[in-house]
Amino acid sequence: MNRKLPASGACAVALLGSAFSCQAATPIVCNSLQGRTIAGATITTAQLNAATATLPDHCEVLGKIDERQGLDGQTYAIKLHLRMPTAWNNRFYYSGGGGTDGNLGDATPAQLGQGYAVVTTDSGHDNALNISSVAGNDEFGFDPQARDDYGYRGPALTASAAKAIIQTYYREPARISYFEGCSEGGREGLMFSQRYPEMFDGIIAGNPGMDLPKAAVAEAWDSQAFARAARTNTPFGNPDLASSFTTAELNTVGAAILQQCDAQDGLVDGMVLNPQACRFDPETLGPSGTGQLSAKQVTALQQVFGGARDSRGKRLYAGWFWDPGIAASGWRIWKIGPLFPFPGNTSLNLTLGGGALPFIFTTLPNSMTGGTDLHAGTVITTAGPIPGLPGLNDAFVPWVLSFNMDSDAPKIFARSGAFKESAMQFMGTSSTDYKAFRKNGSKLMVYSGQADPVFSSKYHIRWYTKLVDETGNLKKTQDFARLFVVAGMNHCGGGPATSQFDAFGALVNWVEHNQAPASLVGTAPADTPWPGRTRPICAYPAQARYVGSGSIESAANFRCVEPDNGGHQGDQGEDDDD
Repeated sequence: MNRKLPASGACAVALLGSAFSCQAATPIVCNSLQGRTIAGATITTAQLNAATATLPDHCEVLGKIDERQGLDGQTYAIKLHLRMPTAWNNRFYYSGGGGTDGNLGDATPAQLGQGYAVVTTDSGHDNALNISSVAGNDEFGFDPQARDDYGYRGPALTASAAKAIIQTYYREPARISYFEGCSEGGREGLMFSQRYPEMFDGIIAGNPGMDLPKAAVAEAWDSQAFARAARTNTPFGNPDLASSFTTAELNTVGAAILQQCDAQDGLVDGMVLNPQACRFDPETLGPSGTGQLSAKQVTALQQVFGGARDSRGKRLYAGWFWDPGIAASGWRIWKIGPLFPFPGNTSLNLTLGGGALPFIFTTLPNSMTGGTDLHAGTVITTAGPIPGLPGLNDAFVPWVLSFNMDSDAPKIFARSGAFKESAMQFMGTSSTDYKAFRKNGSKLMVYSGQADPVFSSKYHIRWYTKLVDETGNLKKTQDFARLFVVAGMNHCGGGPATSQFDAFGALVNWVEHNQAPASLVGTAPADTPWPGRTRPICAYPAQARYVGSGSIESAANFRCVEPDNGGHQGDQGEDDDD
């Protein structure tokens, strides 16, 4: 791609957050786009919006791609929401989705005010329309094309159509294209880098749901482990995962991790910056130790942090780093809940994950499970009382607790009849073939929360290590792809972490000025133990180390150091999760 901006007649733009001036070619009349079909997108709305206190003067476009009737009889379409500022900086910004998508988004990130044309999409299904009493807003999992649209086709068609509409409106193409997303949006970023390596010049994949079906299997594994430690049942007769650990008990675990592992990076500062050296054993808190945890609680922690396996010991997903972020609310709401006050289990593993695994990632969808010691095999008959909030009233809990790691986990690789692609085929994002991406000169930044409760940093590190091996060495890999692991951070933020950082500004510097980020400067938010603290978040495999003098609250007094074991610090001693 040509990243060189024209010397005159277009835009001069500084770095993110700085003022810019723009003299691009005069756009066509905004509402003249309405009713047109451009690159497969039928434009249903095109209106010029005057500037407000929060948004610039811009042309707002809504469109649909490939409207059709699905195999389940429901109407589907890939919807896009595009905003094109009058003062355009010749750049395109795609804002990624979240969860299982299905929300169109309003296309109003900060980049719009900085002159970027911005697009969002629902990836081919609508959570307000594509619902059912059995699957809630996971209904689209019954339609094979809707699955593929969610996995890769919807975002790709959206990006292509948005670029074509931008070129039509401004009468010139975007010179530089960026993608940024976290969670499912992070997975989409990896998907673009692997399936469509020439689509974007720069990509940020935050806490990515890499190989999301495998992570969903791990969610079921975790839920079963915590169910066995539950102290009480819900009103619906199922183990109440929230009762497995009190907040005080998770605080105890977090404090014990710090006591064991904080100093292993050379500084006691409430952060574990050398997680590979941490050998915390929860047995120290059990009946044979301090007695602060029960034997069942110790077993649950050992099983969860050890990672999902089948009965033969074959790894199904990575394990997890011991990190004090286990004591943060962002960890709890995913693993055990409650997410909000409601009778029954409301953890995200049992609601969001509990619906995605049976309906989207299992083939055939909603297959009868094999059963476990916790629950006999079952199928789901209801999504609960509120289709917009599926999984309530423990609707998905029996299925998750009866999910058999031997007979059910392989279904993420299965194909059947009209379902010609398995979940791992349409959702898999762990390829290490980046030849075309490198040839295009594109740049990829991946960041991962060390205490992310749903997508393991160990999995991300293992992928990156394989990428280094495939590329040839670390230096060649860091020329186009860099990984940043954020100590203490939960999923896309939160936790005792310096979790506020400007990844996008760093990406712009890298793409447009060839200034590769050796580190990001992270700032601790107000709700951490040390508000305002800064730390360098180093490009893997380097880690932050205190220089020995100056305030430990300032990143200026730390440097990035590569540990002795170099670029292979991943899940050492663990077998592959294939």
